[in-house]
Amino acid sequence: MLKFYQITDLHYYPARELHACGEAWEKRAKYDQKCLAESEAIIDAAFAYLANDRDTDIVLITGDVVCDGELVGHRSLARKLKMLAESGKKIFLITASHDIRPDPKGYSEEKGEYVVECADKAQLFDIYYDFGLRDALSIHKATNSYCAQLERGYRILMLNDDRQGWGADNYGFSKDQLEWAQTQIDAAKAAGDRMLAVCHHPLLPPAKLYKAFSPFEMIDDSENVAAFLADNGIQLLFTGHTHMQSINYFDSPAGNRLYEINTACLTAYPSPIRKMELQGNTLKVTTKHLETIDYDLQAKPYMLYLKEHFDFMLNDILDAAAHDIDRFCELGESFSLKKEKSEKFKVPLHMLGQLLDRLTFKKAGRLLGVLPKIAPRMYDVRIRDFLLTLVNNLYGGTRNFAPGSAEYDAFMAVADRLFQIAPAGSLKEMYKTTLRPVLSDILYNANGLDSNDTLIAL
Repeated sequence: MLKFYQITDLHYYPARELHACGEAWEKRAKYDQKCLAESEAIIDAAFAYLANDRDTDIVLITGDVVCDGELVGHRSLARKLKMLAESGKKIFLITASHDIRPDPKGYSEEKGEYVVECADKAQLFDIYYDFGLRDALSIHKATNSYCAQLERGYRILMLNDDRQGWGADNYGFSKDQLEWAQTQIDAAKAAGDRMLAVCHHPLLPPAKLYKAFSPFEMIDDSENVAAFLADNGIQLLFTGHTHMQSINYFDSPAGNRLYEINTACLTAYPSPIRKMELQGNTLKVTTKHLETIDYDLQAKPYMLYLKEHFDFMLNDILDAAAHDIDRFCELGESFSLKKEKSEKFKVPLHMLGQLLDRLTFKKAGRLLGVLPKIAPRMYDVRIRDFLLTLVNNLYGGTRNFAPGSAEYDAFMAVADRLFQIAPAGSLKEMYKTTLRPVLSDILYNANGLDSNDTLIAL
């Protein structure tokens, strides 16, 4: 049996080493989706958790390992990784676009926000050389991708997809990189080894919302790349970036299936540590969580503390949708919604924001003439609060409000009626073709796979 862990999107901000302080820092730490001030404590606790599992010695780390390219952060993280490796762990790491962002920020009382030294790709090769590259069977030097032996019978293809790095129009793989990958796949087959794959950006959307509003955050030409992997016998791909818990699958035109295990951010809610156990044609996926960290959690359980930080950001976004739609369009960048996309839909988004802010399901049902479709237990639920639950479910991988449930039927009844009475025919068509399938999918994941704990038959 092959056992290994996956963690991703560490987004380590070296606040202690950069002596971060001041009003600008407090604002950044408060309003970022990630727990930047707490990131070092979270990573230290996660590494201690991994080190203490004597039964599993392989750890995959799948990109965005520091916050925004801070060179001092990379060097500090490498020291922490060295200690984890010394505990007996074999670490296989790739970097991603955040790791070479050219304008990382420091914060001080005197300067406010200012730019600190960033890392480049050549430096990352050297800094993280001991965590996968050193023992690689082959390296694609142009991209820092590599192929390595996990253990007898298993290899891993670690594909760096950041292309030009931060600010690239899209992410993915060059022709030369895929040709190199093909050579590694062929070599694994010749040796009788099973090949697994890793990249940072997703090939498959964790939810329809992601593909509808953030296609630029996925691998370019994703279906053809997914077919390339599947048709070459790769059944399992491990990714990050979305900050959402998701397990999805793709069937190639030739009939071959690829499963993508997309893991959420370690330093933000839901802060998962994935454990994989692969035996024969069955993969067992289990999601673990830390119980506490060495940080002032204000006497709260760790997961509640993270959730409250996350909900604070969500409430700020919902306030803007209801009362300041232009600010909402600015805030959208923090959750992968490009400003030009939110500007395109600002009228229906503003309508929805105002409705969510004011109404319970009972009031909305009466106003829209759909009260008979709403179960009494949903009457006093404020629609805005319910939306917060949906977003938490989306990121946490718990989209379980199935059609026929009180939650699903109430929400869809309100949304359907709202857009039936929309004055513009284009809005009605947009809702029918784009928004309604997205809303339905946010409520319920219909692919039959639990996104946190599941058995996958390959």
